[in-house]
Amino acid sequence: MRLNDCTDMEERLHGALDLSGVWRLAGSDGQRGGVRTFHLADTDDAKWMEASVPGEVHLELIKRGLIEEPTEGLNALSGRWVEESIWAYRKTFSAPEAAVEGCAWLVFEGLDYEGHIYLNEERIGEHANFYRPCKLDVTGKLREENLLVVVLNGGLHAAGNRSVEGYYENSYDHVLHKRIWLRKPQSSFGWDWSARYVNVGIHKPARLEWAATARVDDIVVLTDLNERMDEGAVSVRVFLEGCADLPAEAEVTVRVNGGAAASSVHPVRKGQQRLDAAAAVPNPRLWWPSGHGEQPLYEIEVEVKVNGSVICRRVKRAGFRRLAINQDPHPAGGRYFVLEVNGKPVFAKGANFIPADMLFIRADRARYEGLIDRALEANFNFLRVWGGGVYESDDFYELCDERGVMVWQDFMFACAAYPTTEPAFMRNVKEEAIYNVRRLAHHPSLVMYCGNNENQWHTNRWDEEASESVMYPDYAFYHHVLPRIVREEDPGRYYQPSSPYSPDDLHPNDDSAGDQHPWTVGFDNTDFREYRSLTCRFPNEGGILGPTSLPAMHASLPDPHREVLSFAWQQHDNAVDSWYAQSAPDRQIREWTGLEPRGLSIEEHVYYGGLVQGEGLREYIDNFRRRMFDSASAIFWMFNDCWPATRSWTIVDYYLNRTPSFYPVKRAFQPVSVVVVREAGLVRIFGINETGETWRGELHGGLFTLGGDYVKELRSTVEVPANTSRCVAEFDADAWDAAGIADTLAFASLSQGGETVARGRLIVPRFREMNWPQAQIDVRMDGGHAVFTSSAFAFGVCIDLDGDLPLSDNFFDLWPGMPHRIAWPSGRKPPQVLYVGNSIGDRQARTAAAPAGRS
Repeated sequence: MRLNDCTDMEERLHGALDLSGVWRLAGSDGQRGGVRTFHLADTDDAKWMEASVPGEVHLELIKRGLIEEPTEGLNALSGRWVEESIWAYRKTFSAPEAAVEGCAWLVFEGLDYEGHIYLNEERIGEHANFYRPCKLDVTGKLREENLLVVVLNGGLHAAGNRSVEGYYENSYDHVLHKRIWLRKPQSSFGWDWSARYVNVGIHKPARLEWAATARVDDIVVLTDLNERMDEGAVSVRVFLEGCADLPAEAEVTVRVNGGAAASSVHPVRKGQQRLDAAAAVPNPRLWWPSGHGEQPLYEIEVEVKVNGSVICRRVKRAGFRRLAINQDPHPAGGRYFVLEVNGKPVFAKGANFIPADMLFIRADRARYEGLIDRALEANFNFLRVWGGGVYESDDFYELCDERGVMVWQDFMFACAAYPTTEPAFMRNVKEEAIYNVRRLAHHPSLVMYCGNNENQWHTNRWDEEASESVMYPDYAFYHHVLPRIVREEDPGRYYQPSSPYSPDDLHPNDDSAGDQHPWTVGFDNTDFREYRSLTCRFPNEGGILGPTSLPAMHASLPDPHREVLSFAWQQHDNAVDSWYAQSAPDRQIREWTGLEPRGLSIEEHVYYGGLVQGEGLREYIDNFRRRMFDSASAIFWMFNDCWPATRSWTIVDYYLNRTPSFYPVKRAFQPVSVVVVREAGLVRIFGINETGETWRGELHGGLFTLGGDYVKELRSTVEVPANTSRCVAEFDADAWDAAGIADTLAFASLSQGGETVARGRLIVPRFREMNWPQAQIDVRMDGGHAVFTSSAFAFGVCIDLDGDLPLSDNFFDLWPGMPHRIAWPSGRKPPQVLYVGNSIGDRQARTAAAPAGRS
């Protein structure tokens, strides 16, 4: 299949042949299998299997039953031999006469990982970067019939003789895989939330290109908006490779939404060059984040002619918006860090995005659509693409453009010191950065670039802890090389060297400036009440572990492993469980509920663990939202999973099911919200209004006992201005102390026209320290709603542990005597209450006697 629609005359001038489709695949462990003969035409065809390009070796072996699905049970362990082997893909193809006689290139959009490429038994090039294409000049090397062979290893062979001595290491297995030398997803070598599963294959399309005069290597579209936001500009950069010494002329034409054309003409010279063109767009419609406006996108059509013949026509969608990071001095010290879109401060609500599958090629558009749907369902407007994974697919960014999800883009460096003092490595990563900035520059959802994840923080720690002199092998790369690349390739876009990062020579994780990763809570310390006092300017990581959905649990734990702490449980558990002498995630459940986690059933583990995680994430979000814009984000770790886990940081699991913590996060991120805090001897109630208009309604707040008595009530009409958080009421905390903090909650609700808009409450002790009454819950149907009531306070009412169906609410509270209505389709079976948190007291007594490690 040709990629360009050419006439016969044009075909002789330029063209492309798709080489994707059916190839042959063979492997070797170094002894068995013919590594030295893979590239030869004379081969034993019986030893080769059919394979797909784009493709991945594990997937081919799964198809043939040679290995099992790695996400389930213990299969990730039994498939590790694949990453230790060497693999070869081969294909024969016919080349057109124009390609044989003219200039020609082989283009592999994605090789994973170290590739040695052979054409007609001749080695024509190498490539070692997952994140950028491999492009090889094969002019004069083609025949009418050709044999193409690509020999690959997953990276372990490529890095085997490299040293990691003197570099920052964050795991004991680093000396084995030496991931810092490998430009492929770092998380594939294992992370706390992922198993090691080193991919290998030709994971993107391949093609042959040819040209008589010139070929287009890349097209970049940039948009800009004047200060008045009434005049837009489109700048187009065409990267052209001239392949002949003959005089030639190139014309670049730009059309915006099919409107009038703007053109520029350039002489073509042999070799690489950049051709520029521009078009004005008067009064463009502005692109806004979700919840703040619409997301209009403009079609930018770019056509390139050489000597009057069209050699390339491409369409990209772009948007117009002004972006700024307000880092003005803060009156309390340090600096603000406020994202401003079109001159408006926007509070960033969201989480960190990690690869959507441990087999990266399986993350297709449908999967990304499901993930973006879940993010918007949880009231997100922001995702941070974390630096230990991948520069995401075009599908991801296109969907974020369409749906108004802002993207923070890390460059792919994480939790390590990288060897950029080695010249070949530096050239490799510079080319990777240039390619990806050019690829992403037109997306309006992309709001900022960041050099790495936590490397500067670790450099500081490394310096402080080192007893001898230390190297800083990659510091200049983040502070000198990358900012220059961004400035040249995507001018005007914000860049910072690391995350977390604080300017003015402050500690990288200083709370008073820049962005923060508030991990003082979440690992060994599980007391998430400490979130209530954090004053971070732009919290960008921080989280609490909890279980995934029940189906994800079952996939992790096939029979006979379906019990807490089975061997399969340990393989699918978060590695934080192993960071301390005794399990911190287990202790989290004990400290908050008083229950012995190893005496719980799998279902109970999902409920009680999910109840704790949801409360922790709600505390994180509530604290920062009520401080807006002293704090300008609530971005937690993390959003999604790459495989099913028993415990993870996520609110959406591998199967796109909503984990138990999903609903508390969704409520906390509502556009209009209410937060109750206790500080300086007062109970204070904050109204949060993210909408574009002043919110007016009724406030009901005060104190009620768990048993059902309202010991203090206040009611008033309140106003919360647009895009603000403000204290709308307060009262002395003495009344709460008098009523008993183990028996009483502070509460607040906002309503309009008799309909509840938002609810908030505050529990001061740990949950196990509360005097929980029994809760008798009544459920009745009322048209398209289910109505729940209880005379006593009911904590964390659970009606579903599967998370596969969208519910308007789950893991919700019932306030004494107050009905709680949730939408419920009339044809669906009425909801059933599965668990309620008031049972913590009863379960404490029962699980204390249960044998540890059994379900």
